[in-house]
Amino acid sequence: MPDPHSPDAGSQTVLLALEDGIRRIRDARQVMAFAAEHLARHLGVDRVCYAEMDRAGERFALQVEYTSGRLPPLGGQHRLDAFGDSVGESMRRGEPLSCADTQALAGLNEVQRRTYRDSGIRAHISMPLVREGDFKAILAVHHAEPRAWTAEEQALVRDVGDRTWEAVLRTRIAVELRRSEARFRQLFESIDQGFCIIDIAFGVDGHAYDYRFIEVNAAFARHTGLGEVTGRSMREVAVDLEASWYEVYGEVARSGRPQRFEKQAVGLGGRWFEVYAFPLEGIGHQVGVLFSDISERRRISDAVRESQVQLAAVIEHVPVGIGLFDTEGHYLMINPRLQELVGDTLPSRESRSRWRAYDADGRLLSPSEYPSSRALRGETVPPTVDFHIYLDGKERWIVFGAVPLWRDGVVIGGISVAQDITERRRVESALRESEWRLSTLIEGIPQLVWRSSDRGHWTWASPQWEQFTGQDAVAAVGRGWLEAIHPDDRAATLEACAQADEGEVMAVEHRVRHAGSGSYVWHSTRSRPLRDMRGHIVEWLGTTTDIQQFKELQARQRELLEQQAGQNRRKDEFLAILAHELRNPLAPLRTTLELLVEAGDAPFARSLTRMQRQVDHMVRLVEDLLEVSRITRGTIELRREPLDLNEVLNVAVDTSRPWIEQAGHVLDIELAPPPCCRVDGDPVRLAQVFSNLLNNAAKFTHAPGRISLASTRVGERVRVTVSDNGVGMPAERIGEIFDLFAQIRQEKQQMLSGLGIGLTLVRSIVELHGGKVTAHSDGIGQGSRFEVELPLIPVDGSGDDDMMEPRTTTGSRHRLMVVDDNRDAADAVAEYLEFAGHEVAVAYDGESALARFAGFAPEMVLMDLGMPGLSGYETAARMRALRKDAPLTLVALSGWTHEDDKRRSREAGFDVHLAKPVEVATLRRLMAEYLGTG
Repeated sequence: MPDPHSPDAGSQTVLLALEDGIRRIRDARQVMAFAAEHLARHLGVDRVCYAEMDRAGERFALQVEYTSGRLPPLGGQHRLDAFGDSVGESMRRGEPLSCADTQALAGLNEVQRRTYRDSGIRAHISMPLVREGDFKAILAVHHAEPRAWTAEEQALVRDVGDRTWEAVLRTRIAVELRRSEARFRQLFESIDQGFCIIDIAFGVDGHAYDYRFIEVNAAFARHTGLGEVTGRSMREVAVDLEASWYEVYGEVARSGRPQRFEKQAVGLGGRWFEVYAFPLEGIGHQVGVLFSDISERRRISDAVRESQVQLAAVIEHVPVGIGLFDTEGHYLMINPRLQELVGDTLPSRESRSRWRAYDADGRLLSPSEYPSSRALRGETVPPTVDFHIYLDGKERWIVFGAVPLWRDGVVIGGISVAQDITERRRVESALRESEWRLSTLIEGIPQLVWRSSDRGHWTWASPQWEQFTGQDAVAAVGRGWLEAIHPDDRAATLEACAQADEGEVMAVEHRVRHAGSGSYVWHSTRSRPLRDMRGHIVEWLGTTTDIQQFKELQARQRELLEQQAGQNRRKDEFLAILAHELRNPLAPLRTTLELLVEAGDAPFARSLTRMQRQVDHMVRLVEDLLEVSRITRGTIELRREPLDLNEVLNVAVDTSRPWIEQAGHVLDIELAPPPCCRVDGDPVRLAQVFSNLLNNAAKFTHAPGRISLASTRVGERVRVTVSDNGVGMPAERIGEIFDLFAQIRQEKQQMLSGLGIGLTLVRSIVELHGGKVTAHSDGIGQGSRFEVELPLIPVDGSGDDDMMEPRTTTGSRHRLMVVDDNRDAADAVAEYLEFAGHEVAVAYDGESALARFAGFAPEMVLMDLGMPGLSGYETAARMRALRKDAPLTLVALSGWTHEDDKRRSREAGFDVHLAKPVEVATLRRLMAEYLGTG
């Protein structure tokens, strides 16, 4: 016959699944919840719950409850007798209960029946869980309808309850073990004594010869003077340690008996240690060692013993004053030290004005309260009474104590002990003053200190917080401290607290209300987490620091930076305007000079050439001013295209050759083959770079000099070198030459000229092309070398078929009109054009130009843009309207040559935009291109 208490095959499957499920759970409630749901699904019941009993076994509290939804939640605490008078007795005896229909139960009162109705229980199995004779818990199975329970179902409920409760107990024990381990770890690291766990190494002869450190606490290094030792053997860290240390620890490990001893380690600098060594059972030959460095204590102890020996031999040699007095308080004997301390003025019970005695609280004592008087009354008075006296004009403090001498139960006298504490009193006075200063400093520091749990819930605030905000520590806990934060800053502050949970530091700036003024003051709040042994954050420590002055300084700095930026803008605008205004007078000068040169006035040819050279120099200075203005404003633009760098270098050589030849220098040119010098760049700007470098070489080289221009490929870049054998530069100042307005004036060197912006332009243009420029010199008189590197573009094999062929020119006569409110400039250009054989009309404003335009019918108009009244833009637009179907070339003349100015002139109908002053060569090329003439 099968055992009704043994689980059948189906129940066995349920129990195995239960065991498998709860094995992976580490929380007691989750264990109970899993078992309840598992049992409910298998039995098909409406509710399964676990409840734990109180100590009296009369009330139960629901821990876990699983319902199918047909029964209301039971929850909370309940009395057992609410379900029947006999229920509690049966449960406490460990007897399970089952009921097929609670409405059929006899002996229930109305309250008990209502309990069953309210809870919806019609059928149930209630299984008491008893451990070691104590009724601990109940596993209950409820059904909403009557149900006859089988023996197998009851056995299954019993087995599930037993196994679940065992798992709950194991889980709780494991949790407690983890907590205990954490407490041990905290204790391990916090104890002031040194502690280590060592593994003893035994030789084949059974003697310990070494040990390895398994673990040490934080105080280990302080007590031993050793550094990182974990995982290392003692012979590695202290070669000279005596063998007796290995033997004593080996004996502890071998015998299993702890030992307590004091021992000196000569191999560790002669330190003395008080040691308690004990075996760690079940862990091989490991020994725990708790120890303290008692070197100082031993030193004091040895000194005391030596002093006692000396005292016994000859009492007068002790450094403490000792005196023997009788029952009348008269001293019968004093040692030399006491004689030295007080001379012939020993304090007695008689009132003497020379002595002042004070107790530990500083209270003035009468002679009846002196130590000697109290000793004669049978008291033992430690040296705590300070006597103040002036001896030989010097202040002295002496501490006295006294003990009674007894004979047959009667005081027959006493012994006084005295010591000079003058120096100690001085030190104590200084210490009190220092402590007062420290306390004053702490109270005056701006930091507000606090502690919090996670997510900004404060648990403590320092007194400084209350002093500043007026909010006491009780009101600040939780999130009460937020009341002192500016409303506009609270959200950001809480956000910083929330984000800090994932990081290592919480940092936020916010405004904190000041209690005295009611105003808000900027503070910086920072905190760091404290973590437990598992790395979990348990608390945050933070400080809140006043940064109002820093914020004000920041605002002032921003204001100063804005002022500086404004000044820089005004400087740039001034440079641009200056360059523009200088162009106007230069234009007629340049044109007139070129006209005179071409006219060939022989008597003044040299003078005209000299004047033309100086005007060209002024034009370059103006151009440099305008370029540096664009660079500093960040408005310089490049018109980049694929080009052969050698062609750019040839243009630069053509531009600079007159300067080089005039100075009497020799120019050596060595250029790399064209296929390796293709770059993506602005040909005009790059020609400007290299002509600047060549001009500088000519300018700063004494005639006759030698200048070299070379290009070569270096990897994926091309390097252009301009070198000379000129005046050179001091090595320590080479880094300055590319700075704006920088000029290096050398001793006895008067070749300085220009504005000091040419090399600034060189560097800016090269960097805009993705390149770099560097300068080199071996020193004064050793010449200079400038190297420019630019990135190459891949050679695709295409030739220069797209390059435009120059148009052929003829000597045809054309009708040209010049319009400029600057009469000198207009007349100069007109004179040159007439000299070249053209018919020219001149107008000095837009209205006059329009009046002559229709009758004269010019083929090309050279027109200033910035005229008063009718501007050049408006005049050009009207001219275009008048000549819709006839060819007309409009050329804009302006001192403003930014890309925006060129775009605006194109929109107004101009074909070309030229910068003032216009070179004669430029005019010739323009007419050749648009009119087919030179």
